[in-house]
Amino acid sequence: MRPRTEAPERRRGDLLDAAQQIVLGKGIAGLTVDEVTNRADVAKGTFYLYFRSKEQLIGALRQRFVDDLTTRQHRELDALAANDWMGRLLHWMESSIRGYLAQTDLHDALFLHTSPADHPGHGHLADPTTNRHAAALAEILDAGTTAGTFALANPRAAAVLLYNTMHGTADYLVEQGNHRKTGSANVDDMITETLNLCRRYVRPGELS
Repeated sequence: MRPRTEAPERRRGDLLDAAQQIVLGKGIAGLTVDEVTNRADVAKGTFYLYFRSKEQLIGALRQRFVDDLTTRQHRELDALAANDWMGRLLHWMESSIRGYLAQTDLHDALFLHTSPADHPGHGHLADPTTNRHAAALAEILDAGTTAGTFALANPRAAAVLLYNTMHGTADYLVEQGNHRKTGSANVDDMITETLNLCRRYVRPGELS
């Protein structure tokens, strides 16, 4: 069993990592506190130092998934020109689709195979006030509209529509089995059309 002197964040991360592996193998229904602590090699009492319940642990896994994707996107977006709002929008859209395809099994295990009441504000719920990932898109659209790059009457409503466009594209590709094909032409073609749709929507006449 691991020593108690290990850094708290490391121990919490070990519990999350153990839980994630169990969820990938058995789904959320197969997750138990006992198995998590056994796999993380910690005492059961240690679990309750970090999480009040299995449900709170699952919530933390979902939050980590969203935070990891959003943090990576922010880092990539920071490499773009500050006023390149179209570039930021298109990068957000493409990296979101490809990120979803790369983590489909984990995403679906965490967000899709449970009751919607179990995870408000995440998964396919596109409300920027409750979903950090959707909020990042809303911020791009709002700033781009303020700068005059986008012609949007309601950037927040546009964020909801485009967020669901992103998820719909990714879901279609998963259903077709394309997420498991490296360099799939269908993936590239669908992403290209999705980006063209974004251009037309936020700035009508962009491709005409």
